[in-house]
Amino acid sequence: MKATMTGKVFLNDKILDSEAACIGCSDSGFLYGAGLFETMRSCSGTVWRLEDHLDRLLASSAALSINLTYDRDYIKTAIYKTLQANELADARIRLTVSGGPLEQEQPQSTLLITAARAQDYPKEYYENGVFTVLCDSRQNPSDPLTGHKVTSYFSRMLALQQARSKRASEALWFTLDNRLAEGCISNVFIVKDSKLLTPKDDTPVLPGIARKAVLELADENGISAEQTDISIDDVLAAEEIFLTNVVMKAMAVNCLEQHPVNEGKVGPVTRKVQELLENDIKQRCEG
Repeated sequence: MKATMTGKVFLNDKILDSEAACIGCSDSGFLYGAGLFETMRSCSGTVWRLEDHLDRLLASSAALSINLTYDRDYIKTAIYKTLQANELADARIRLTVSGGPLEQEQPQSTLLITAARAQDYPKEYYENGVFTVLCDSRQNPSDPLTGHKVTSYFSRMLALQQARSKRASEALWFTLDNRLAEGCISNVFIVKDSKLLTPKDDTPVLPGIARKAVLELADENGISAEQTDISIDDVLAAEEIFLTNVVMKAMAVNCLEQHPVNEGKVGPVTRKVQELLENDIKQRCEG
């Protein structure tokens, strides 16, 4: 099975042209989705919060018993080799790892790293916010994959496709017991009574890297923030709603279904969080 990316990729132990990169047909990630991935961003040649990404990857590998035969230092080196091979400083990086070929008695993990030039969301999304809908599906807290960035991602992509057919940028998932969880590709924050709220880790939700950064930066800058259970009534009463991931950073929701948020404008807390994230990226990468 050949990879379909362009440029140079890192596969297992070497840099290859993407057209020459092949993954075995018995690979457990390809056959069963038994894999993990990380989407990262680099600025000025430095991967933002790389250690946080690797912490999450290693924790999920252990929790889900996914065979990972590469250590932290090896993976870090491979990421930077991929950036260098593609002559990229500002990039979107995708790391995918699976348990490797099933026919091997002691399988070697499959490690694939790709990098592409960074492309930000349209400027108007940040200036005006985005339209978001509610997802018809529900997140099951008993699902062992929930809370991990697994390659079994089709349900999320399907929900996102359905949202985009309605001209929405994201769809919000709730749990079976009607608690707010996350977006298809993002974590969710609301502002209520001037306090920043986000679902708890054990909702469960994906422990997003940008989400973690927002909580840390809020604490450092005197913004009251809390991880808590959030109902649909809380969401509809929110003064502000915004989404986070490492590519979008922080993006306001201006309308949820037919319900305008903050009169369809980006609110002051969201603006502050956007500023703090931009500064954090600049300090950690350019510094």
